[in-house]
Formats: sequence, C-alpha cells, structure tokens
Amino acid sequence: MSSVTYTVSHSDEEVSKTLRDENINTLRRPVKGFIFLQKARRPGALVNVIGVVVACTPKRKSNGTDYTCSLVIIDPSIPLNAKGITVNVFRSLIDQLPDLSVGNIFVGKNLRIQTFYETTQLVATKEGSTFKVIDDITERDHQFPFSMRSHAKEIMEYSDYLRRWCTSSSNSRHGDYTSITSSRKRIKIQELLPGIFFDLIAEIVMVCSAEFKVDLYVTDFTENKLLGNQEYRPKTPYGLCSRNILQITLWDEHVEDGEKLPIGTFVLLRNLHSKRNTNDDLVAFLHGDREFRNKKIIILDEQDAGVKEIISRRSAFCAQKTQKVLEPIERSSCPELEHDYTEQSITRIICGKEIELTEIDDIKVHPEPANFFRTRGRVISVMPPNFEDFSLPYCHRCNKIIHIKGCENCTKCSRGLKRFKYKFGLLFEDELGVGTLPVLITKGDANTFLEGLPPVNLYQNQTVLQKLKGRMQKLLGNVLESQAGCGPLIDFCVRTYEIEDENGNFKRIYRMFNTVLQE
Repeated sequence: MSSVTYTVSHSDEEVSKTLRDENINTLRRPVKGFIFLQKARRPGALVNVIGVVVACTPKRKSNGTDYTCSLVIIDPSIPLNAKGITVNVFRSLIDQLPDLSVGNIFVGKNLRIQTFYETTQLVATKEGSTFKVIDDITERDHQFPFSMRSHAKEIMEYSDYLRRWCTSSSNSRHGDYTSITSSRKRIKIQELLPGIFFDLIAEIVMVCSAEFKVDLYVTDFTENKLLGNQEYRPKTPYGLCSRNILQITLWDEHVEDGEKLPIGTFVLLRNLHSKRNTNDDLVAFLHGDREFRNKKIIILDEQDAGVKEIISRRSAFCAQKTQKVLEPIERSSCPELEHDYTEQSITRIICGKEIELTEIDDIKVHPEPANFFRTRGRVISVMPPNFEDFSLPYCHRCNKIIHIKGCENCTKCSRGLKRFKYKFGLLFEDELGVGTLPVLITKGDANTFLEGLPPVNLYQNQTVLQKLKGRMQKLLGNVLESQAGCGPLIDFCVRTYEIEDENGNFKRIYRMFNTVLQE
C-alpha cells in the first residue's frame, strides 16, 4: 500500500463548530466506514477504528525480525468497567512505529481482529494496515495516509469529540498501563509449569541481592507442588511454605530495579521464563532485552483488579493460618500465645499518646503525602533477612550509607569508612490481616527505635548483635519460624513523604519515628 501522505488543513473553528454545543455524553456514531470498538469481535475480519489512547508501551523488538508497540484505545461504546481494546502495531523499522502518549487519538484502517486467550485484539500489520496518530486537535496541518484523505475532515471532528468525551470527569480512564494485554499468558503460581514464558502478578515477600543478580521471592497465595517440599527458605511472612513462594532471579538491567523493590510491593512481572534448578525445584528467570530496554517490572497499586484478587486470597490464607495457630494443640508449641498480645504494646511512643490511631489502609490513601501518624500492626516480614546486615558502612563526609557489605572505602570520595548506620525495613499488617505497610527504619529514627544499641559492625560485634536479636525477637514473635499471627500487635509512629523515581513518578515512603523498642 502506498506510503504517500497528504496535508489537510482545517481551522479550529471549522473542525469544532458543529460539536461545541453538543452533549459530549451523547453517543455519536463514528466516521463513515469506521466502527465502534465494541463491535470489533469477529476474528479474522479487517476493521477501521478510531479511539482514545489510554495506555501504551515503548517501542521494542518483536520476537521475530520486526519492531512493535502496543496501545489500548477506548470510545463511548466501551463500558466503564472494561479496559478497552489492545492494538498491536508491527513495522519493519522502529522509526515507522507511532510516537504515542496517553490522550492521543489513534486512527487505524484495515486492522485485523484476532483473539488471544479469549481476549479481542487488533493488529496493525506492516503489509496492509495504515494508521494516524493525532496528538493536537488544534493543529491546522495534519498529514493523513492516502486511504484516509477523503474522510480527513470528519476524522478531525470525531477526534475532537472523542478527546472532549474522554477528558470529561465521568469518562476519564487515562493511564491504566497494566490493561495492555500481554503477548504471553498471565498465570497464577499454581498453574506454573517448567519451560514456559509467562507474566505474573504477585506480592514481594523477600529480596536477596547477590553479585550481578537479585533474587525476588514472590507469592500470589496459590500453591504449586513443583516448587518443592523443602522448607529451605527462611523467615517467610504470612506463614507461607515453599510451595507458595516462587523464586525469580533478575539479571541484566533489572537488577537495579529489583534491589529497590520494598517487601510488600505488588508487581506485574513480564516475560518470565520457568525452569528447574539444581534442587529440582521450579524457579523463574527475568533477563534483559538485548537491543531495547523494555519495561518488565511494573509496580501496581491496590486498586488493580489482579492485586485485589491477591489481597482477597491473602486474607483467606491468613485467616486459615491464624485459626490453626490458635487451636489448643498448637498453643503448647507456641508459649507466647498464652499472653494476650492484642492488648499489649511493647513499644514506648514518644510522639504523644494524644495522637489518635489511624488505620494502615487510611494512612496509605491519605491525601497529604507529607504527614505523621500513630498506627497499630504486627510485623510479618523483615528486610534484610539477616540481622548482621541491619547496620551498614556510612560516610560522614558524603552523608551516604554504603550498600556494600564489608566495604572499607566510600564509593564516592574514597574516604576510609569507620562509622555505621542502621537501615532496615519491617512489613506490618493491620489487626485484621488485610492492610500492609512497609516501614523503613534508618539513621536517627533507627537510633531512637533501637535505644541503647549503637550502630556498629554487627559481623564483628557479637555483643550488640545478640542484644539486637533479643530485642527484635520480642517484636517479631514467631515470624522467624514462619508462624504469622504469633507476633504481638504494637503501636508505632510513621512519617510519610513522597520521592521521585528515575521515571519522574512519585511514590510514597513510610519511615518510623519517635518510637522506642523497649528492652
């Protein structure tokens, strides 16, 4: 098909004069020859569509010789509870792919309908499909492919209608990145088999860094017997066993991303590859993209449909575990349960008893990013898993904690390191075992929390290490033996603030302050 384009000029007044007084919530028919997205259902058919881009992926190398990108589009025919239609675009050269952003209008002709795992997709093939992306409705000169030239004016008018419809308060659905259907099957841990590529939504329960790689331990609260019978993974939260936890090894550019992931984070992991390890247990790997960096680790919030499903399974799992540890036969093996920890706080709060308790879930959705709260919960996981790593080398000149075990010189100024600072994290859950809060404890806040225990080299100072273990054991209960529910409920204070990541996105951080873990 010809690649010749034509410039068509329209003034803003000419394009929108027929729409300005129109009710944008009134369903308007598409341009002649185009269909509503909801009618794109017959596999193999070729269709013409126009929609608003609500999600898109970067350009990338396909599994073959072409280049590809994906986007999700909607129009008024798509119900509010649906995520739109995925369009996969293929071209021979990466520069031939569209430059996309959320809010653009995508016009596609001769897109082929296909189904993938019972989901409808549209494919813009490199042989017969043409497309046009409209990023600015008010721009006078637009270049249209030859096949769209005769309907250019109508396309611009309908595009203006779609833009105003989508940005109205009742229809705004921008930014749902995870709605893009993957080219691999998204599965649960219980469905996992060796030798497949797959996508997974899961909660991170442990992060272990090593040279050139990072091991993530994740769960979706389903069970797979191929993950092994051995209890070789220590300090797991929620009372999980090895059959609930998948080990995922990150390589290449994903190592840095993996090291920053807090315990308790929900993630979408894309293009994982499952294998058996030397113990014959099923594990997974995530390697890099040799030519183009492709986003394969996506942090999800608790409003994502997949995350909500995991939270529901987690609640049922924890309720079942808690019931088991409370049975009389189990009490004899868990003496600390003889005490009523639900009425006892083992911390001394110095931020003031007059501060009212705030539920963990309410803290996470509080509209003010910078604030402080008093809350209540029990610890269900610790990071790092080894107490010796709670204290790290610190450069006073650079005011920098060095995240390299045994490092003797600052990586920035090369000055010899003689001081240490605490830095560790605790994952709390609320009284109902539903909401979780990852809390960072470091520097001055850590010195307050561990009152009387100076930050030292814990690999060399066994006296402080043993005192730290004794102090933490009171806080953790039987979490270290994977018995979630045995730990005590405690009151503590947290500060919240936001930081900007390398992609310009803001995420909320929770740090403990003015709370003392008593002897």
